Amino acid sequence: MTQAPASVSAAAHKPPNPLLEIVLTIILPSVVLDKLSTTERLGPLWALVVSLLFPIGFGIWCFIQKKGWNLFSVLGFVTILITGGLGLLKLPAFWFAVKESAMPIVIGLAFPLSHRFGKPLINALIMQPHVMNLEAMKAALNSPQRQAEYKHVLFRASCELGLGMLLSSVANFFLAMYLLEGKAPATEEFMKGIAKLNWMSMIVIGVPMMVIMLVVFFRLLKHLQRITGLERDDLMNPGTTVRRQVGG
Repeated sequence: MTQAPASVSAAAHKPPNPLLEIVLTIILPSVVLDKLSTTERLGPLWALVVSLLFPIGFGIWCFIQKKGWNLFSVLGFVTILITGGLGLLKLPAFWFAVKESAMPIVIGLAFPLSHRFGKPLINALIMQPHVMNLEAMKAALNSPQRQAEYKHVLFRASCELGLGMLLSSVANFFLAMYLLEGKAPATEEFMKGIAKLNWMSMIVIGVPMMVIMLVVFFRLLKHLQRITGLERDDLMNPGTTVRRQVGG
């Protein structure tokens, strides 16, 4: 009887599945926008409205369940709204390419610049309790020198992630031009190209970015091992070595 609340609490704090969230908020709405934009079905406007219901609905569910906004819901809503909206405004392919490249540039610059405001974005991405053993790290960073080194390697990792986003921006631009150039704006063919751009960018751009993020993550772990003196397994989960050092 006494274990029931603990299990419920654990379920409530279960880390989200990023792949499922991407499917629900970006890929599935893009497929809807692609398949329903024809004049025989919903047409471009109502296809856009229906596709927006997915990130909105999932975002509302997450807000009710977790008492907070879901990043992928916001990103999916903004992406589908801007992309579909630009299509309805009959803007040429060049402006879609600019839009596709602008967002990675903003995110890329935000990673290093966020350190100046004392709230590094990399903390929200990596330094989370379900990813890193924050208690062990805090105990190991027990001197000003170690804390300074820790801030330095975090900043360097942020710059590396920012560089990866800038490379993604260039790739996004050329992908958009390849898929949309030569198509008349606001036509069925153009809207299909937009939908294809949304899901293809997740594969063509997203997969290399995941590789870059993994490389940056493991490089960061290597530096954290050197600074803290902890083993990698102990940095990522509460192992026996950590419990002995922390005094648990």
